This record gives sequence, structure tokens and C-alpha cells, in this order.
Amino acid sequence: MTEITKTNRLSYREKRFNKKEIINKKIIAAFLGTIIEYYDYSLYGFSAGIIASEFFIKTNKISSLLYAFAIYSISYFSKPLGALFFSKIGDKYGRKLSLKISLIGMGIPTILIGFLPNYKIIGVFASLFLIIYRFLQGFFISGQYSGAAIYVIEHVKDKYRYITSALTRTSAAFGLGLGLIITDLCNSSMVFFDWCWRIPFLLSAPFCLIVIYFSKYLEETPEYIKSINRNKNIPSTLSLLKNRWQDIIKVIFLSGGFGVTYKGTIVLMKDYLPRIFPEIKPLLSGFSLFILLSFCFSMPVAGFLADRFDRQKIIKWGLYSALVSITILSLSINLKLINLVLISNIMLAISIAPFNALAHGIMIDIFPVTERYRGLAIGHALGTMLMSGTLGYMFSAGIKFFHFPLFPFFYIIFFSFIAFLMSDSLNKKDNKI
Repeated sequence: MTEITKTNRLSYREKRFNKKEIINKKIIAAFLGTIIEYYDYSLYGFSAGIIASEFFIKTNKISSLLYAFAIYSISYFSKPLGALFFSKIGDKYGRKLSLKISLIGMGIPTILIGFLPNYKIIGVFASLFLIIYRFLQGFFISGQYSGAAIYVIEHVKDKYRYITSALTRTSAAFGLGLGLIITDLCNSSMVFFDWCWRIPFLLSAPFCLIVIYFSKYLEETPEYIKSINRNKNIPSTLSLLKNRWQDIIKVIFLSGGFGVTYKGTIVLMKDYLPRIFPEIKPLLSGFSLFILLSFCFSMPVAGFLADRFDRQKIIKWGLYSALVSITILSLSINLKLINLVLISNIMLAISIAPFNALAHGIMIDIFPVTERYRGLAIGHALGTMLMSGTLGYMFSAGIKFFHFPLFPFFYIIFFSFIAFLMSDSLNKKDNKI
């Protein structure tokens, strides 16, 4: 009798261990996919200067760079189309299928950019193919981030919701960091040849193979299976847009709000600060990576705290901290205190982490399971296109129109308030439910 009991206990422990191991592999597959997709997506922006010289050689340097950035922005316009396509698959046929297609699809245009002949070889067709490949990158990535966040949150228990949401966002930021490191190594060193700018794009091939290997562990989420078994009638996208437009608008502003805080602080600040202090430009490559790492490590902390305390308090403290950071940053710029400028920039990166970390954990309950992927993906794509995608232009236009060099900081704070108000309204809605 004792032996049987021991055997049953061992069997139970083995099953429990295997179940945990399978869940871990599912989540690792989703996180890896997000890292590699954002690595692929970031390469164009980090290599824009070289791409301009390779594909727009008949124009001057400024014009060629403008053309390169115009193509960069094309991906933001293809995102809503990709969101419609992949979210429809995700709600109708399952999260797993949508993620697999977007994971594999993202690598193809990235690798093709690496092989693309330049203007000297095929003329204007080089620019045409570049536009197509960048369009496809935006199309495929739109199915990844929201899908990955939904996938992992639906797999874990509710008490881990915000740490899971934070880790999904962190994995995307790590992908950007990986792209920054590899492009800096290949584009900055005199050891490499002229064609070495292609290496980061071609590295997508082995990275994709790793993701494809882990994608075999992707399985449908239990929450989706239960929902689809209860109700096999999936509302049409038109019906969703008609009946849930108010919720989609909230997602647009929350996604756009956290997109502005992230892109303004982490991505564009390294271009903005050298305009004011040209002497710090040589420091900014390594410093930008340090800011990104500070941001990455702060997000899981925000997620951990939100799972144990009131999420809105964490976001509120993030907002207060952002106000203090931007005040110090503005004063230090006026007083030309370079060290304090750099320190307050790190403070700002840490302050905006809660907005980015908790957003999908907050938004996931707005929509029922069979409408969730579409509601979040469409709202997120439109928010990033309208607010994050236009941020570089708005920064420059605001400085020029108002003759106010500190305009970008007020813009970031304004959208921090927008993100806070949207999350607060959703928090009240959850409390009513």
C-alpha cells in the first residue's frame, strides 16, 4: 500500500513538473518570437544613414536621409492592415496559428533587405523593393506584440498578469537592444567592409530558425479553447468596430500614450540631446544602451508590484516620477549641467516603465476572448501609427513652431497623462464589473 502511495505521489510530481516545463516552453517561444521580430523591425531604423547612401545616391545627403525615413514610416501605415489580418486569424482560428505565421513571415523581408542589390546595380528598383520589404515588416510585426501578450497572459494565472505583460514588453525592448548592439558593431567599425551593414539583416535567418524550432511548443491557450467551445459564433470585425468603438478608442489612446513615452524617451532622445549638447554625441551610443537596459529592468519590477498592489497606484507613481524627472531634465538643460541631463534621462526612462509594462495587462479584459485579439491589435496598431509613428515629426514641428527647444518634454508628459487617464477609466470599469 505504501509503495502504491509513493508511486502515485511520484507520478503526480512528474506530471506537475512536465506541465510546468511545457508551459515554460510555450512562454519562452512567445518571448523569443517577440525578441527576434523586434530585432528585425529595428534594423532599418538603426541603419537608416547607410541605407540612404546605398539606395538614394542621386540625391544629397539630407534628401537621401529624408527618403530613407519616409520608407521607415511606411511600416506604421501597414500595421493596421496587418492587425486586421492577424487578429482575425487569432480570434477565429486561434492565437497559436496567428503567432506562427507572423513569426515566420517577419524574417523573410528582413533577410531580403540583406540581399537587396543597391541603386548602383538595379537602379530605382532597389528603392521600390525596399519600400515593399519595409511594408511587409510593418504588416507582419502587427500580428506579433499584442498576440504574444494575449497568448502568455491567457496561459498564466491571473495573479501573474502584470509581470507577464511586463516581460512581453521587455522582450520587445531586448529585441531593439539586440538590433542596436549588432548594427553598431557592423556599421561603426573600420575593420568591416562596406557590405557589413547587411550582416544584421542576414543574421535574421539563423535567429528565425531558432524561433521556428521553439514555435513547435506553441499550443492554444486554455481560455481560448474554453471560449470557442462555449460559443462558436465569432462576431465579425465590422460588428466589433460598430459595437465596441468606444473601447477601441481607449486602446488607441492608451497604446499611443505609452508608445510616445517609450519612443520619445528611449529612441528619439539620442537624436534630440546632441542638438543641444553636440559634445555628448560620442557618448550617446553606449549611453542609449544603458538607458534602454534601465527601462528593461524597470518594467518587470513595475509588473511585480502591480500584481501585489493596486496597479493604478504604480502607474500614478510613474506619472509623478516622470513629472519630477522632466522638471530636473529641463532645468539641467537650461543650466547646461550635462551630467545631470544624463542622470535625469535615466530617471525618466525608469519613470515611464509602468505605462509600457502594464498596458496589455490592463487592456486584455476590455474585450471578450473571441474579440480580444482584434480589439487589442487594431487599437494598438492605430495608436502607434497616429501617435508614436508621427512622434519624430511632432518633436521637430513643435520646436520650430513654438520656438521652444523643450517642447518634446511637454509632449511626453502630455501623453503620459493621456495614458494615465485611459488606464484609470479602465480601472474604474473593472471595479464596476
